[in-house]
Amino acid sequence: MNYLATGKVAEPIFSLYTFQLKYNLAKGSNEPVSDANNLWEKIQEIVNYLEIYELDNLPKLIAESEINNPSNQDRRLTTKDLIFEKKYNKLDLRVGIDPLIIDDTYAANLTFAYPLPEVKLSHLKGLNPNHSLIPQNINASLGQTLIFFAKPLGEFEDEESLQEFADACVTGLLAAEKVQELKINCQNKGKLLGSHIFEYNNDADSPQEQCHILIWLNTNPQITALEKVQKCYYPLIELLLCRSKIIYVRNQAIWCNQQAQEIYKELESKVNEFNFTPNENLNSCLDKFQEWLRSTPDKSFKYSHYLRDLLLHRNTIRTNIKNYKLHLEEIKKIYNDDSQFLFSFLKLAQKTYIQQITTDLAYLIPGEKLFEDMFETIRGIVQIEEVKRDKSLERTIQVVGVGVGTGAIVGGVVTQHIDKPFKPLNPKNPFHPMVSSLFWSVLATITAGLLTWVLTKRKVKS
Repeated sequence: MNYLATGKVAEPIFSLYTFQLKYNLAKGSNEPVSDANNLWEKIQEIVNYLEIYELDNLPKLIAESEINNPSNQDRRLTTKDLIFEKKYNKLDLRVGIDPLIIDDTYAANLTFAYPLPEVKLSHLKGLNPNHSLIPQNINASLGQTLIFFAKPLGEFEDEESLQEFADACVTGLLAAEKVQELKINCQNKGKLLGSHIFEYNNDADSPQEQCHILIWLNTNPQITALEKVQKCYYPLIELLLCRSKIIYVRNQAIWCNQQAQEIYKELESKVNEFNFTPNENLNSCLDKFQEWLRSTPDKSFKYSHYLRDLLLHRNTIRTNIKNYKLHLEEIKKIYNDDSQFLFSFLKLAQKTYIQQITTDLAYLIPGEKLFEDMFETIRGIVQIEEVKRDKSLERTIQVVGVGVGTGAIVGGVVTQHIDKPFKPLNPKNPFHPMVSSLFWSVLATITAGLLTWVLTKRKVKS
């Protein structure tokens, strides 16, 4: 059945729950991150598109509210309701904004609703004006969840037909082209507060790209759904925040692992090159080894930094898993029903996200010790080769110095005979004294040099 053309709902509500980090732990809890106000600027941009100008400067309103209510114990950042009425696509559109702060995070509930007893599914695109609520447009640092809540009008043969109706709701809200472009599909289903709920996602790793949608159909006539929804409001927001933080931290862990892997490959290539360097060529590689000693500490430090961050990310995910369970228990106390689709995310976080980080660490941690050993080995080799070079230089200086000195002493004798005249070369005539002195000077220089070479060679070996 073509539900998009024939299906109808009563009083449909489309809510954006989006989360933006306000504080960075590395910078301290008193210093907001540079893009903390991006969320409010984006929401203001959306309402301005609808020509709702009552909020001329939402970021300023939020800042003033935080000054007047620094504790924010009630989570809400404004004391008055921000609800506006607007005619859009020839239908009465109600727009509500609920700005919140939860611990270190800004949260916002931006809601579009048709307060009408009957709305065609083909008209639902008015609840997502200009596709403004998709994650690529909001670009919140921790991501978002979209929740559609409405009472379907009509009878359904089975749960399969009800899911087809939910599929048509997604298409009505986003358009078929956008659903295909974002690769959104139904992944889970269950019940929440006694009503059927269907979970859609595109499984993007980045929280800014993950399109998480819940189609919540009010199919339980035994309860006053809106009354239960109000009780479920804050536990559901905090549960979704925990989910968003887990996805965000997991994405950070993927990035850290990629960076560490690049350094691992680079340093491992040096290890292999070092292992295949013949011992007799160590001295010729001294300059290269010295360059490694200059660059390796920086790489090794970054490597250790990424390992530390991976450990922190794993602990952060575990903490948010615990908090997620607590908020899920709160929701179950309000109405105990089949919330298995919410538990499925816990299984994913525990068995996939945590396990993947543990596997990455098991591969990377031994590399840290390997690089430390390589660094110490190369440093030892460089020190030994430098000592050898110094001794060789010292030995050469000693040989030349002793030889030249000795020759100079003997050669000094030449000056004593330089004034004596040369006699014609005759076997009966003796050599000129200067020639004899020069001969003995050269011989003494060579002899002293060789003797010094032998003695210094023994010292170098010892």
